[in-house]
Amino acid sequence: MRSRVECLVLALLVCSCSTTRQKAPTTDSPAGLTAQLNYAEFLLSADASTCDDRLTRAQEQLGSVDANPKTHVMYPDGWAAVADLEYRVHLAWAECGGAAHRQEQLRTAASAARRAAELYRDMFDYHSMVVLQFDASVALHDLGEESAAIASLETALEMDREFGFADDARENYELLLTWRGQPAGETQVAALMQDFPKRQVVMKFGWGPRDAQTTLESRRACLLDRQVVSSRASASFDGQIRANDSGGWSVSYARRLTNYEPGVWPIMQGSPPMAFPPVLIPEAGFEVSASGEFNVVTESKAFAEQLAARTEELIRTSAPSGEHARDIMEVAVEKTPADLSPGLLEAVTAENYQSETAMWIGATLDQGVWYEVSAPLSLPGMPRAVTQNSIQFAFTRMVPCAAEATTQPTCVEIVMRAAPEPEALDRLLADYNNQPDVGRIDSYTASITTRLVTDPATLLPFAHEKKVYWFASVGKGVSLLQSENVLATTRYGGWSEVTTRHP
Repeated sequence: MRSRVECLVLALLVCSCSTTRQKAPTTDSPAGLTAQLNYAEFLLSADASTCDDRLTRAQEQLGSVDANPKTHVMYPDGWAAVADLEYRVHLAWAECGGAAHRQEQLRTAASAARRAAELYRDMFDYHSMVVLQFDASVALHDLGEESAAIASLETALEMDREFGFADDARENYELLLTWRGQPAGETQVAALMQDFPKRQVVMKFGWGPRDAQTTLESRRACLLDRQVVSSRASASFDGQIRANDSGGWSVSYARRLTNYEPGVWPIMQGSPPMAFPPVLIPEAGFEVSASGEFNVVTESKAFAEQLAARTEELIRTSAPSGEHARDIMEVAVEKTPADLSPGLLEAVTAENYQSETAMWIGATLDQGVWYEVSAPLSLPGMPRAVTQNSIQFAFTRMVPCAAEATTQPTCVEIVMRAAPEPEALDRLLADYNNQPDVGRIDSYTASITTRLVTDPATLLPFAHEKKVYWFASVGKGVSLLQSENVLATTRYGGWSEVTTRHP
């Protein structure tokens, strides 16, 4: 009988989308990509007398990372880092490349800074976003484009006010006054900072009878023969909250499988046959207490059976063509009950409720302050494994509850970043690597970044975006690189209030 850890890691291998053979530790790993960017940064800080050579080499390193199709999967945060360093490279060229090319380099630097700011926004790294917006302003000012520079700096200040970056705002106001040719002393800056928002939210559990339509989407990007292969899963269904006989609240769903796409295809042609595992996104019903404490999943076994049966039906009716099509289809069908088991359904339901609602009950959060906790989470790539994670979170800004709303921002946005604690992860991997006759996991890294939009007065969630990334190098004779990048988005449409009629 296989050990529990061995089965977990075998699940990782079978669910993996990559069969890239590992050679030297170059760009076939996140460490290799990081090393390239670190080398480019080192070249930027080297002796200015060797300007042409070092900047040319720095630009070559960035170009290599930017052109690498594996970067998107193995190093998803690398796109912003590349654009950030591109700004610095072109700024350095402007300083030491000669007057003939100074304007062109500054213009390119400003463009790279704006692109990096947008990429940092997509990563929910808002402070870096504001810094690069400021950098774009400086490049435009050095170009002599005064009005554009002032407009760009004003945009940075709007971001400072939205996200509560008071220290940055003071410096930016001083520079703005200087560019406008106005007095820029402490008194003038203090006057502009007088109405700078200082926000705090108190999170309260206040559920009531509500209805909402839920839409879910999961986009996965994996590596296949050095090419990025993508898959999309989705579902939409009705959800409702009702009071139950225990004095708490029951959450139930209808039509979960009507518009369900498990995201099994595209497939991996080859030997052994492989396929994307179905995404476990339709949620199970559950109950919580009157104070919001999670009690129980109410239908895991019955719904898991329905979900597996529907997924198997969709796999068979959507089977691809090709030499290995039947083998791949059978592998996908055979694995479906394990991928959609009642235990996994219960774990996902409880973990989602914990991150969306339970952990915020009674919390008081100051804007822009990063808090830290430690909690057990399922391991990306190995959904049956749970290990302790270090979690950082912050209340980042106020936003409208619905994405398309033009109303006042009454919901809070919370950003969370989680990663396995090194010692806990080392124990898990050591347990596996000590098993006889199995491939060794040489390296593993993972991260989860979550954006939550919720109503602080009720803790009813309106949006839940999760970026999941994992990478593993697994050796047994030859090494295999396993990597996946997932963007999962959940939107709750409105939470309309239900009026209870009494006889």
